[in-house]
Amino acid sequence: MLPSRRCGRNLIIFSAAIPLICAISLYFNWQQDNAVLRRQALAITAHLDSDSTRIRAVNDWVYHNKGFDKNDQYFVVSALGPTPIQVMARGGFCAEKSRLVAAMLNSIGIDAGLVMISSCLYCGYIHTVVEARYEGGRMVVDPTWNVDYPTGDGRFLGVTDLSGTNRGQERVAELRHQRPATDKIQNMPAADASFEYSVAMNWDKNLVTRTVAATLRLMGYQPETLLRPRLLEDPKLSLISFLLGLATTMALASFLLDPGVKAITKRPTVSVPRNI
Repeated sequence: MLPSRRCGRNLIIFSAAIPLICAISLYFNWQQDNAVLRRQALAITAHLDSDSTRIRAVNDWVYHNKGFDKNDQYFVVSALGPTPIQVMARGGFCAEKSRLVAAMLNSIGIDAGLVMISSCLYCGYIHTVVEARYEGGRMVVDPTWNVDYPTGDGRFLGVTDLSGTNRGQERVAELRHQRPATDKIQNMPAADASFEYSVAMNWDKNLVTRTVAATLRLMGYQPETLLRPRLLEDPKLSLISFLLGLATTMALASFLLDPGVKAITKRPTVSVPRNI
């Protein structure tokens, strides 16, 4: 191998180690955050014996914890927004409080993800809630207004149950009668309880998301029914995924630069003898 080529390959290997080390370090830091979320969630749900009661209890706690102003904190990348721990410490608006609820539920083994609500098919998102799995299916909780959607027989309504109906608005009207006139629920817009145009993921956002959705369908999954992945709502997990992807790409590049690999993949040349 030529010295310059050897140096280039070694440089790529060394560079790949940097994001890998950062990802490992960040993972341990994330584990510490998750432990804090888990301790708080376990304290809230102690003595509760069903996932539905645990989900409601965590939602109620986040509603009463801190305020509802937008949280301007962030971790490394401002576009990713605050971490769940930062929301726990400072509060936040609907998407941020929902981020905290989902993270706390995930930390105690309850699948949960965010759902974004629009007022029309191509309108922007106006509100964010949480959908979580419980013993009877899926249920929606809203930490901005402290709302859930029971059916009256021990079950709860998920996004699919609420979509295309007025059951969300009926529940809000019921809570307005039950709670005092000074309660926040009195100012809840009807659109925040309308699930006709709600999604966990915008699969039509770009070519990448459309490709992922098509791949999932080929594998037998229905993308529209999947819960939103936690890494999309946890800045530290997002950065860990990015760093691991970067390290993998660089490691693959160094592998392809290996002369042994090149020798294997190189097409053999056949010399044609000249006529005498």
